[in-house]
Amino acid sequence: MLKTIGKAALAFLVMVMFTQISAFAQESELINQEKNDAQTQEELTERRLNTRKLEGSWNHTGTRLNCATGASLGTFSAMFTFNRGGTFWESGTQISPALRSPSHGVWSYEGNRNYATSFQFFRFNTDGTLAGRQIIRQQVELSQDGNSYTATATAQVLDVNGTVLANNCSSGTGTRFE
Repeated sequence: MLKTIGKAALAFLVMVMFTQISAFAQESELINQEKNDAQTQEELTERRLNTRKLEGSWNHTGTRLNCATGASLGTFSAMFTFNRGGTFWESGTQISPALRSPSHGVWSYEGNRNYATSFQFFRFNTDGTLAGRQIIRQQVELSQDGNSYTATATAQVLDVNGTVLANNCSSGTGTRFE
């Protein structure tokens, strides 16, 4: 049991190291893309300002939904952090922390007050062995004042071989944590 926990902790630390490196790479990529798009300086400034409006930490309340009917299946809380450069961290309460890792992912500005996020976490069996992962893709619409948002998401639950075990749907709201 201790070996399994030690291996999971080592994997988590390696993942954190690579996530920090990718944050700078994504920001540089965004800047280069903006320069190559032949946009005016005003458009570039507006895009950067809108991109940064979502940055920060948010209290998120999610509602699990029946994908076919839209019926509510329960609620859960999570903490979302949108980092400068387009990386994303999440920690949720839907699954016990003993059975899942924190989420890592990316986010991007889509236009107007709309953003897209993609993130994943690892799932574990009760004996500590890897059960697979879950990938979430989410659309976020920021409020006019920039202090709250609404979101819709789809999730795939995968086993250790990448086989899709389930597809889930959810909606959510967020308020800026200050």
